Amino acid sequence: MDDDGTRTRTRARGPKAAGSPLLREAVEDGPSLAGQLVGLAARATIRPALAIGSHLPNVPWPWGAVNFVARAATPAPGSMHGTVRLPRCAARLVRGPGVLPAAGADRVVLYLHGGAFLTGGVDTHGRMVAALSRYADSPVLVVDYRLVPAHSVQDAVDDCYDGYRWLRDQGYGPGQIVLAGDSAGGYLCLALAQRLLDEGERPAAMVAMSPLTQIAKAAKQAHPNIRNDAMFGAKAFDALVVLVARAARRKGQSGEIYEPLEHIKPGLPPTLIHVSGSEVLLHDARLAASRLAAAGVPVQLRVWPGQVHGFQLASAIVPEAARSLRQIGEYIREATDRMTGAPVTEDCGLRFS
Repeated sequence: MDDDGTRTRTRARGPKAAGSPLLREAVEDGPSLAGQLVGLAARATIRPALAIGSHLPNVPWPWGAVNFVARAATPAPGSMHGTVRLPRCAARLVRGPGVLPAAGADRVVLYLHGGAFLTGGVDTHGRMVAALSRYADSPVLVVDYRLVPAHSVQDAVDDCYDGYRWLRDQGYGPGQIVLAGDSAGGYLCLALAQRLLDEGERPAAMVAMSPLTQIAKAAKQAHPNIRNDAMFGAKAFDALVVLVARAARRKGQSGEIYEPLEHIKPGLPPTLIHVSGSEVLLHDARLAASRLAAAGVPVQLRVWPGQVHGFQLASAIVPEAARSLRQIGEYIREATDRMTGAPVTEDCGLRFS
């Protein structure tokens, strides 16, 4: 029985089935009623809206309205936050209830939010990040990176790098820092980890939720889940490619779009991936997991059937989302404790039966 009173049964794919002794995959039970209702709501509202936008990617849609509306949300009860000024953008340092201030001790999470590089930020992800902070017993720095189409994806990576350097300047060592993100934030985590590796820095771990790990669209559009994803149709990935490429050209960044999966090499941080079994980005999650493991990186992959993309954002109403965040928090604590030599008192990794 889990701490939240629910029972988790997993179907484990062993090392031979997964293709590498470093890759472990577990599959959760199907969605609760709340999870199913959230999926139906997303299919009735988000998917049609994205379908319209996807057919007209060059129209100046008011993506910033999402962030504007999110500002009206009240912070999670008992949480604390403060603004951090980075060289080219802002960030927010969030502490969940009972989490001590960031002071260069213990651990810290660098969170890179999702939103297809177009939208999202510290306000849209505030409550989820506060919950993650509480489960991980860690402050979380959320980077409000610059967005497409006014800026490029490379600008976003630069902003995330600045967030990491700020944490290092506060006294945190690489082994105390975990990179985490959802959706497009998964791409940013992997691209940032590769940049840090080139500089000889290796964070304690990476965590990705429903990660977009490549801009390339063909394999996603051919994936069976394209027919039943509650949010994304095939045209959404056409539009993403157009917007990302156009933003890069506007910034004078010529050449091919950077694909982190084409630059996987040994030395990247151990990685945990949580993804819905019903979303198209299951393709990206499994491809990233297999390529990381092939390069010698330990990877844990947990698949949640029937959930929507980025379902952790609904942790206040969907029990699987809260359980996912709790498991991620445990993984973060274990990863940083192991790197810093602190005693590990509980099994915080995936459990296989």
